[in-house]
Amino acid sequence: MLEAVISKKLRDFTLDLTLSVEPGKILVLMGGNGSGKSTTLNIIAGLLDPDTGYVRLSGSTLCEPAKEICIPIERRRIGYVFQNAAVFPHLTVHENIAYGLRAQGLPRQEIAERVSQMVGLMHLDELAGVRASNLSGGQKQRVALGRAIAIQPSLLMMDEPFSSLDIESTAAVKELIREVVTMMDIPCILVTHRVADSREIGNNAIVLCSGKKEWEGDSGFIPDTCSVCHCPSGSP
Repeated sequence: MLEAVISKKLRDFTLDLTLSVEPGKILVLMGGNGSGKSTTLNIIAGLLDPDTGYVRLSGSTLCEPAKEICIPIERRRIGYVFQNAAVFPHLTVHENIAYGLRAQGLPRQEIAERVSQMVGLMHLDELAGVRASNLSGGQKQRVALGRAIAIQPSLLMMDEPFSSLDIESTAAVKELIREVVTMMDIPCILVTHRVADSREIGNNAIVLCSGKKEWEGDSGFIPDTCSVCHCPSGSP
């Protein structure tokens, strides 16, 4: 389970948020541009430090400034998929998925077995030897997802994973995400601008407005606008 109570002063406002996500569930973060969504992910991942509060995952504290606890990024076991997929264009599908495993120093045989498993799960069997620069947007996103879960994370986070995909690719990636989160029984946080994404893939949702939680509940009933300032929760 993921539990986070975080506060961080930003340029225009203070992010002040409490959230929790159970294993096997997907929490959707929504809100207008600059509302604090990506900052929240970056704090949980360890790319940013909160001013106060804590982040706990599977019973372990990842950061808590008051106790001077800050676990390094590489030891947090978090799979993070970015908006632009962030694959290495000069590496093959196989090499991209293996990258994080090599960084962990795993034995060659174990790396090969995990990569083979991920290639199959992501439906990339015929593309394993193809360079990422020659893949479509949807294929790149599947490579990024495979790389993120190959490390066997305790948490999966995705920042706008559908924004550059066409309708067919979006549907396929959504199905994969649901399958992975259920199969691995891990908590997942997904940032999106589209209300339809929240209603289709999420279990619960939070709408942020200037760093504050303005709505929380079943993702199937997410409001179209923020109740406080009436800014859009996201696009249709």
